[in-house]
Amino acid sequence: MLEPIRRSIGVQWSKFHYRKIRDRVIPFGNAVSSARQVLLILPLNRRDSFPSVMMIDMIRNWVPEENITIVSTTRGLDIMRMLPHSQFINILPGEINPVFLPGNDLITRVKKRRYDLTIDLNLDLVLPSAYICKESDARIRVGFARKHADTFYNFQINVDPTLDRKLVYERLVKCLQMF
Repeated sequence: MLEPIRRSIGVQWSKFHYRKIRDRVIPFGNAVSSARQVLLILPLNRRDSFPSVMMIDMIRNWVPEENITIVSTTRGLDIMRMLPHSQFINILPGEINPVFLPGNDLITRVKKRRYDLTIDLNLDLVLPSAYICKESDARIRVGFARKHADTFYNFQINVDPTLDRKLVYERLVKCLQMF
């Protein structure tokens, strides 16, 4: 019962925190494919686990493995095997505060690198991953269009929520390949 209230407080705090930060206007022609440092935020919910292989194969075509950083919960062992030379940032349960925002230690680990592209693969608004996406300060921050997404992403993919999750991720990959 308190979870929606806590989440709402986290969203409102984020909006207040970012109220003066404006994204610069950038051309999107090959903006995604020209990225050299990529931050990929894997789904934090178990039910959204489809995108990993498709997205990683697409990104590996653009950047060397050592230029990819993966943010996930501790269950991302399969991805670690696929990308042994990439950097991994695991989100531990104690690193998310009561209003679903990541702590300073987690944000510091994310900001150790500069990113050209950040992709949040959570289909729903998952506040910790959305906040990490914004804090990454990447030139292109990709997420799915939903309520409050403008606060965190500057490139939003609008999908039909009735579609199969696997199909949604396939469409995301096809959309990003256009840029």
